[in-house]
Amino acid sequence: MNLILAEHAGFCFGVKRALNLLEGALNQKKPIYTLGPLIHNPQVVEYFKKRGVKVVENLSQINKQNAVIVFRTHGVSPEIFSEARERGLSIIDATCPFVKRVQKKARQLLRQGYQVIIVGDPLHPEVQAINSWCENKAKIVNNQADLNNLHFCDKLGVVSQTTTNKDIWAKIVEDLKQKFPEAKTFNTICNATSQRQKAAKELASAVDLMIVIGGYNSSNTRKLAELCKNIGTKTYHIEEAKELDPAWLKKAKNVGITAGASTPDWIIKEVISKMKEISEKDLMEHETPQGGENLNKEEAVTGQNQDLKEKYEETFVTLKPGEVITGTVVQVNENEVMVNVGYKSDGIIPLHELSAESFASPEEIVKNGDKIDVYVLKIEDKEGNLILSKKRADIKKAWDEIENIYQNKDEIEAEVTEQVKGGLLANVKGLRGFIPASHVALHYVPDLGEYIGKKLKFKIIEVDKKKNRIILSHKIVMEEEQERKRKETWESIKEGQIIKGKVQRLTDFGAFVDVGGVDGLIHISELSWGVVKEGDEIEVKVLGVDRERGRISLGLKQILPDPWENIEEKYKIGTIITGKVVKLVNFGAFVEVEPGVEGLVHISQISREHIAKPEDVLAVGQEIKAKILDITPEEHKMSLSIREAEGSDYNRKQNETAINSEKNERSGVTIGEMFGDLFEETQKGFQED
Repeated sequence: MNLILAEHAGFCFGVKRALNLLEGALNQKKPIYTLGPLIHNPQVVEYFKKRGVKVVENLSQINKQNAVIVFRTHGVSPEIFSEARERGLSIIDATCPFVKRVQKKARQLLRQGYQVIIVGDPLHPEVQAINSWCENKAKIVNNQADLNNLHFCDKLGVVSQTTTNKDIWAKIVEDLKQKFPEAKTFNTICNATSQRQKAAKELASAVDLMIVIGGYNSSNTRKLAELCKNIGTKTYHIEEAKELDPAWLKKAKNVGITAGASTPDWIIKEVISKMKEISEKDLMEHETPQGGENLNKEEAVTGQNQDLKEKYEETFVTLKPGEVITGTVVQVNENEVMVNVGYKSDGIIPLHELSAESFASPEEIVKNGDKIDVYVLKIEDKEGNLILSKKRADIKKAWDEIENIYQNKDEIEAEVTEQVKGGLLANVKGLRGFIPASHVALHYVPDLGEYIGKKLKFKIIEVDKKKNRIILSHKIVMEEEQERKRKETWESIKEGQIIKGKVQRLTDFGAFVDVGGVDGLIHISELSWGVVKEGDEIEVKVLGVDRERGRISLGLKQILPDPWENIEEKYKIGTIITGKVVKLVNFGAFVEVEPGVEGLVHISQISREHIAKPEDVLAVGQEIKAKILDITPEEHKMSLSIREAEGSDYNRKQNETAINSEKNERSGVTIGEMFGDLFEETQKGFQED
């Protein structure tokens, strides 16, 4: 017979926490009471009863001074908290944190004007406690049929008992959404419950028989048994080992075992041991060797049975403060993150130990199901909780990675976060790295603030973990990148290639262009009709490569269309054009007609009046009108005249005046008629004198 223990079985975090709190209370040497059974397991309740813990149904039954009251995992109402304080009782609140979360959500929904719906058993103490936190105004839904009793409401807020069957919850929510599409639903089923139910279902589908261990009054244990039965697997629900019937196991080859959240380890171990004994006895009675001799008991068991007792004990890891282990996130809430690390209880990461980076919500850092590394801070705090830190595990991991990167001389990417005296700070895997101002760039940077918020690549030039010091250099990365580009360029560049480059600087004799970490020169004669500015990205032709002298000659006009081609079709002699003065010389002015096409206005053609030098009447950048006197395309020459263009303007105006006079004559109007009154007044004035 093969015995298989479910991956998730036994005490959950909330139950473990409650028992640890009760153990701590026993050390106070005071009368201790629990309001109702602490957990739904009679064996555990009886165990603590023998140690002096009494169970009461209401607070009026407590009449001893200095008494301690422990509120069970299912929670109690706000009124009971108030009554306990009024009676002067010392309160230990063992309410499961996940149940607390549902209570707070129900109260919040009520205050926001929602009709609260609780999916769960109306008779269960957890559901009754949740309802009390929303003033007992919630409606309880235990199955799909209960939805028929709900009446229309504008605002419905739905929560769940922490141990509700996940499949039932899904069906109820689906039906509810059809009837009330605007309803807000909050899946408050404990993740440990979901994991336990999922593991039980998977195991039940793979075995001949399921044994479910736990109190008959335990809701989550009953649901485990129901789930297994619904799979179609023969299932027995027991509280302890003595209830096992050997007849159940007779024909079973594979037997699965699971346990409710309130079932202690020692009961599970007793059941496993009992099942092992039954299996060994059955083997001794029925197994015989080929020769017909009885098998020696030790030989029969060896290699035939799995020692589940040892296996179960091995499922819990041994932890010590300071070590880093891997766990799975099982719950994320606004106050803490729960992580399963294979210990007897889930560990807690307080929010301040979650990340070195700032965050608005813990879900920005982790989500349910994430595998994360955590640092063990405390095996048990004052409430018996395992306390973990993701932040410290990240920091330890970061230092290891940074030291490895430093040793291997690799690059690392980091975001610049702040400007400080002498340089910048960067976030290096959650640690602070310093970039001296001299290592920010290849050249002096007047305003380091422009780098804040940028992600850059760095080389680590110093690491000192003891002093918490990391010194970074972006300059070295840039130098290495520049050198790599230079090498690639010199290896690949060839005469005749068309390549891209960036104009670095302009001089009187040409333009220097970066063509891959190497500067090439476009001589002014090779710019010709190409006009460039610093920072322009352009295509150029490689005219020559001198590797020995480290020189590259480039050309721009070779890849640009010649604007002088068909120039006579675009511009005719005698037409007036508009151009811009680009250069003044002693003998005249050069005017840009279009990019790459310049014409000369000789000094004699600048003005009708004599001028000593062109700059007396013209300035570089000035727009002028000029008449085309001559075009010589093969020599790239064009002669222009500003004077002739102005003369054409003058003649045009004269012609317009003459035409207007002619029109006046044709209309029969004389000069005397136009100005007669003026003549009469003038003549009259002479006579009076």
